Amino acid sequence: MKKKWLIIGVIIIVVIIALFVGSRFLNKTNEEELTEQNIKISPQMVTSVERGDLKKTVSTSGYLQPADEKALTFGLNGEIEEILVGEGKRVTEGEVLVRLEKSQQELNYLRAKNTYELIKTSGSESEINEQELNFQIAKKNLEDTTLKAPFSGLITNVSVKPDDYINSGSEVAYIIDDSSYEIEVAVNEIDSLEIEVGQEVIIILDAFLGREFSGRVREIHNYTQNVNGVVTLPVTVKLDKADRQFKPGFSALVEIIIGRAEGELLVPISALLDRQGQQMVVKVVDNKPVFTPVKAGFSDGVYTAIEEGL
Repeated sequence: MKKKWLIIGVIIIVVIIALFVGSRFLNKTNEEELTEQNIKISPQMVTSVERGDLKKTVSTSGYLQPADEKALTFGLNGEIEEILVGEGKRVTEGEVLVRLEKSQQELNYLRAKNTYELIKTSGSESEINEQELNFQIAKKNLEDTTLKAPFSGLITNVSVKPDDYINSGSEVAYIIDDSSYEIEVAVNEIDSLEIEVGQEVIIILDAFLGREFSGRVREIHNYTQNVNGVVTLPVTVKLDKADRQFKPGFSALVEIIIGRAEGELLVPISALLDRQGQQMVVKVVDNKPVFTPVKAGFSDGVYTAIEEGL
């Protein structure tokens, strides 16, 4: 957890718990109460209150994946007539990618159209409806001989060549939307209670050492995963901006920011005491210890922000 400090050096407090003096008092057999009078201050026991920022994060890892990706297929059997793209080609939505040989579909379309036009003038309602349906099917089959890009993106694979015969549903090409990337991570079930949609995220990619990328929590899934007794919750993180050098599968370290305090007075958590339900620190005034009630705020587990009292 990274912290930025601005030392103000005007308030001095005594660190009790972190030093041996704490156990000296608290572990006495007669359980003598810790008081201002029996605290003996040494230089090792004091610290300056500092103003700065705190950040608490949940760390996890995952892999880059495009926000949208799709295996492209034809809806009918046929022979590949023309391939207009190759691996690595950037395409726009609606752009023609591959064509099937379509002479039979054109013939079926013309026949269905002519029959429908004739039956409209002399047929019964049911006959007209039937021929209209046949016409619409033939029209769609003809349109389906042309494969178009469903969205703008990058062609990452073309798995056919001209004159190949393919079956309906067989993958012809693969497209990704590389303008937007996500990472699905597994968050420990305990940490997951502090995760919220919209929280800021810091991403570090192994392929881009020395650079940090920003993002936000996009989705918290409603199911858990149990691997060898370890329960986690899948969380999807969306990067704010994609880089053209990103590749699906790049490994990523993800830090979800679950809390922060900015410009607050900060004290080590070891300086906080609880006396009869009241949080306190021991402030040094004129070289003497003085119990001072405080209101503690956000903590990152090492330092605590003090909202009131100092």
